Amino acid sequence: MRADRLLSLLLLLQSHEIMSASELAAELGVSVRTIYRDVDALCAAGIPIYADTGAAGGYRLVENYRTSLTGLTRDELDSLLLLSIPEPLAALDAGQTLKMALLKVYAAQWTPPDDRVRQRIYLDWAGWGQGHDTPPHLQTLYEAIWNDRQIIIRYRLANGVDIERLVDPYGLVAKAGEWYLVYSGGGRLHSCRVAELVDVRATDSPFERAADFDLEVYWKATCSEVERDRHTYTVSLRIAPPARPWLALYFSGHRWQTIGEDADGWLRLSVGFESLHAARTQILGLGGAAEVLEPEALRLSVADFAAQVLRRYSPASA
Repeated sequence: MRADRLLSLLLLLQSHEIMSASELAAELGVSVRTIYRDVDALCAAGIPIYADTGAAGGYRLVENYRTSLTGLTRDELDSLLLLSIPEPLAALDAGQTLKMALLKVYAAQWTPPDDRVRQRIYLDWAGWGQGHDTPPHLQTLYEAIWNDRQIIIRYRLANGVDIERLVDPYGLVAKAGEWYLVYSGGGRLHSCRVAELVDVRATDSPFERAADFDLEVYWKATCSEVERDRHTYTVSLRIAPPARPWLALYFSGHRWQTIGEDADGWLRLSVGFESLHAARTQILGLGGAAEVLEPEALRLSVADFAAQVLRRYSPASA
């Protein structure tokens, strides 16, 4: 363990101009006293580290003390600088491993990292409105998947009843900052949000995963199925001419197409929504610029909600 830490300390110094003992301690998860001992050990091994004193002081390596990394061009190294650790992955041991791998790449450059790249492009792996709490069972799932060990999961149905199942955990997928578990149970594959699991218990029972399983292929097929099912509620609309310029933006993420134009310039559209409720919410946002033609249930529901709003804001209700 100490050898790994000494190497990590050396790589940190190679990738930074100067770092204080407290900064090194925070990065490596040890005490400042341990950093002092590690620096002494590196110096004794012939590593040219020296200390700057004062408020802005810290440890440095002698200029041009670098290891070289062959096979990568400067442009390739600059591209690697774009990478940051996705926040969901940082919660796993693999996140720290990836961090050290990137650190080794940066430290192996003969020239300082090009900050122009990082100042122009930033990769944000999280979606809007997502919290940053790590699912409590994530590390347990990760270890079970890595070691091909069965787990017992517990989840809660909509009626409040808890269900426990012994399953084979095949993989974890982070989609826009949200973790999903892919598992085998009852003779077929399933997926669920890790945050929805009430409990996860590891077992010592091994399982044998299907030889033809490919996590990426399975997940892409699942996403395609979800996207296809999301838009099965088809609505026929009339749209007023002033709304035409921003229809593509307003219905972004939905399957829609123009099916005709009335004599007064109103467009007729066919739009796919997830449900009646989703369709009603979005169509009400168009106000008088939209009219539902079909289905009749949606047309009546939109009219009813519009009437409720009108009654609420009418002078008689004040």
